[in-house]
Amino acid sequence: MTEEIITDLSQIHDLLVISRSSAMTLKGSPKTVREIANELNVRYALEGSVRKAGNDLRITAQLIDASSDVHLWAEKYIGTLNDVFDIQEKVSHSIVDALRLKLTPEEKRKIVERPISDVFAYESYLKANADIFTFAQDKIGRAIQHIQHALEITGDNALLYSGLGFAYWNLVNIGAGQEEYLARAEDCARKALTIDPEFPKGHAVLGWISSLNGGLREAVLHFKRALAKNADESLALIGLASSLQLAGKIPQASALSERLLLIEPLDFPTHWIHGALHFYNGQFNRALELWRRLPELWPENPWSHFSYALALAYNNETDRAFDAIERGARENSEDSGVKLGLMLKYAFQGDKEKARKELTQDFRKTCQRDPQYSHHVASFFSLLDSKDEAMGWLENAVNRGFINYPLLAEKDLFLANMRGEPRFKKLMKRVKYEWEHFEV
Repeated sequence: MTEEIITDLSQIHDLLVISRSSAMTLKGSPKTVREIANELNVRYALEGSVRKAGNDLRITAQLIDASSDVHLWAEKYIGTLNDVFDIQEKVSHSIVDALRLKLTPEEKRKIVERPISDVFAYESYLKANADIFTFAQDKIGRAIQHIQHALEITGDNALLYSGLGFAYWNLVNIGAGQEEYLARAEDCARKALTIDPEFPKGHAVLGWISSLNGGLREAVLHFKRALAKNADESLALIGLASSLQLAGKIPQASALSERLLLIEPLDFPTHWIHGALHFYNGQFNRALELWRRLPELWPENPWSHFSYALALAYNNETDRAFDAIERGARENSEDSGVKLGLMLKYAFQGDKEKARKELTQDFRKTCQRDPQYSHHVASFFSLLDSKDEAMGWLENAVNRGFINYPLLAEKDLFLANMRGEPRFKKLMKRVKYEWEHFEV
């Protein structure tokens, strides 16, 4: 119900609606409606409850103007599980009427669209979506099972194939899969776009795949195509913001980050992107301020600990960075975030042997594929004064789209001892040209 109503209302141009994942973090909160509205920077709040007995449902919903605590509309619905989508549609129309909004024919059409017609298949998709963003291998594996189960129920479906593709992509992203999973991810995204050539999430997934195939410009095109169809497609917003940060286009990335803060204010990717915006602009103290709470809010996510440790290290707080790295290693398996954190620690300790040991065959492939990871590895070898290795990784990062010239040429503290090298200077001439001519 929550997901579908949010999806419906998000299609309306005059409304900006926060995401389900952000909304659900406030489930059962003791805060008042006004407090929650202030925290999320929204004017209206939709409250409701669902009571289920066997196949029967009793649903209540009320729309509240949080600024005045006035109830604009309230209703009760009685039906069965098979009626959920019909009830959701009625709720959406009631909210539109209560807010006196005038819908375009296209908005009316989108409200009655159902990406998955079976309620049980849709429930499986929602469970999968929550698991994918934990960045934990076992939970992503569980997400894949949920989506495969949903596909058995519905048959071919663009939303399910897009979700499955992103799950496979994320296994590659965290270092738990290699080329086979990347090929599966692309196959799923292509299937989604065969069903619906303009499906936003399908293009967003293809954008993420392109980013790991060295095609930064292609990735940007897919993300933009997704956003042209749905301006609030979060996978595309995150992907485009991340791509523009790597390309050194900080003002444009900032606008996307602000959009994410409005629609997904309580999600991990939003908070990570917002901190990364400052990290890739060389504002390491501001990145630390924004990443400081990541391990507290998302302790099971390896990137919470690594990002916090990285910001600490760039602010010369190495002891605290080491503590964050160790906590991440204890709480998570050895995925990419953990291994990058350990490499950072060994780099500061001057231990080349241990740093190189972390680059197992599979992890080396993972880092070589990813421009962001390649940049990190380059900076770690720079700290170790292993200049040839650092240059090799930095050239790979650039070849795969890391063309943030201001960061590389001036602001990255870890690359300071590389800037006098002829090979580095030659590379920066190329990076500057590509950065200046990169079209957003």
